[in-house]
Amino acid sequence: MATGPRYKVPMRRRREARTDYHQRLRLLKSGKPRLVARKSNRHVTAQLVTLGTEGDRTLASAHSEDLAAFGWEAPTGNLPAAYLTGLLAGRRALAAGLEEAVLDIGLNSATPGAKVFAVQEGAIDAGLEVPHNDDVFADWDRTRGVHIAEYAESREEPLYGGAFDAAELPGHFDEVREQIMNAEITEDDA
Repeated sequence: MATGPRYKVPMRRRREARTDYHQRLRLLKSGKPRLVARKSNRHVTAQLVTLGTEGDRTLASAHSEDLAAFGWEAPTGNLPAAYLTGLLAGRRALAAGLEEAVLDIGLNSATPGAKVFAVQEGAIDAGLEVPHNDDVFADWDRTRGVHIAEYAESREEPLYGGAFDAAELPGHFDEVREQIMNAEITEDDA
């Protein structure tokens, strides 16, 4: 590690590889709320965040666990769950009075077909204006989980260790998507 009187220690979140401050500054200069899409192995989170005087303010958010209230029984860390989380976040953002945002993928790789872009696609389908390129979205069959259902059918034992049959994922996705689109979402839900 460098030492000396002229060495400047990087900010803590930069040292921890948690924040890219150059990217964050570019997004903040847009003046629009950020659609913050984050993923883990088990869950997906989508938040609409603005810069406030005392730090960031979350105006609307959705977590993949929230999908259970709409009948989602499948795992919450896959591509269909990411799309539905973005759809729910977009609906809640519209209820909170937001109409546009810019995507913030953080330190995730900008790989076409990734979960963070599925979140973006869901928010756009909900009616939120987010600048995008259609080339980064996954094929609609993949977003619905057809690839997961085909894999589940090729296995002799169940894919998931619960009562949910993964071979029925595309139909289940369509049902939950319809429920989210038809749900009455108020500003309090955001």
